[in-house]
Amino acid sequence: AKPDSTKDYITRLLAGEIERFKEGASRKTGFQNLDEVAGGIYPGLYVLGAISSLGKTTFILQLADQMAAAGEHILYFSLEQSRLEMVSKSLARGTALMNINHAVTSLQIRSGWVDDAVLDAKDEYLQRVGDRVSVIEGNFNCTVSFIGDYVSRYMERNGVKPIVIIDYLQILQGDPKQRQTTKEVVDGNVTELKRLSRSKDIPVFVISSLNRSNYLVPVDFESFKESGGIEFTADVVWGLQLSALNEDIFSKDSKIKEKRDRIREAKAENPRKVELVCLKNRYGISSYKASFEYYPMYDLFRPSKDEFIPL
Repeated sequence: AKPDSTKDYITRLLAGEIERFKEGASRKTGFQNLDEVAGGIYPGLYVLGAISSLGKTTFILQLADQMAAAGEHILYFSLEQSRLEMVSKSLARGTALMNINHAVTSLQIRSGWVDDAVLDAKDEYLQRVGDRVSVIEGNFNCTVSFIGDYVSRYMERNGVKPIVIIDYLQILQGDPKQRQTTKEVVDGNVTELKRLSRSKDIPVFVISSLNRSNYLVPVDFESFKESGGIEFTADVVWGLQLSALNEDIFSKDSKIKEKRDRIREAKAENPRKVELVCLKNRYGISSYKASFEYYPMYDLFRPSKDEFIPL
């Protein structure tokens, strides 16, 4: 008569749900500095936003490979880049991790460059990751419904709860039967992805582009305003930004030219100094930063020596 009573929940379901939640605390990204503060990777909706060319795809793919090496299954829905592009990124990173002085770029690999470094990276990837990463090439007709059906079949056939990654939100299509504005499509997809994470009890990561107007300011919720109800719906919201945005010049309203020049300099650095900023976290410390050195040529992120900076 009272199917949703708290008494019924406490006596029948609470202990099991606590155990499932505790499993998330042991699920790590493989980035030591991020794992120090992230509090694990739990079932829920994670959003990663950044302006173009800051390595959103590279970062989340490296995270995926690292989590797969730890035993997780990954379903990576790549709506923009091909499987060749994604796999060549992983192999290029592998060559850099083994010996950055003999590293090979992903473009070289896609162009047919095969040397001992590439062969060693391939063998090492297959040994560590095996068949636990699936890259599903999307197209411009990909919907949340398609993703949900794919996830259901994968879970049924393999008996595991995968981590789902969608790259990226603004390409994901809405319901073809409804006439919707771009913002309505994004809002609806964010809600449906949250529902998917909850119904399947899995982590779902989605990459989001940011407002162009936020190019010269640190990442905040305003950066996501054109990207739907992310602030309210997502469980965790991350932003990637250049570390240079912490410098005094960026706290001033004027000096637009100087800011642009500094951004250009920061993007030209090798490695590029980048930080992940957490704007929202339902599973631990509510806001934090983790600093990285980003080697774009080799699709590699390395935690910086600063480890992490709680806000």
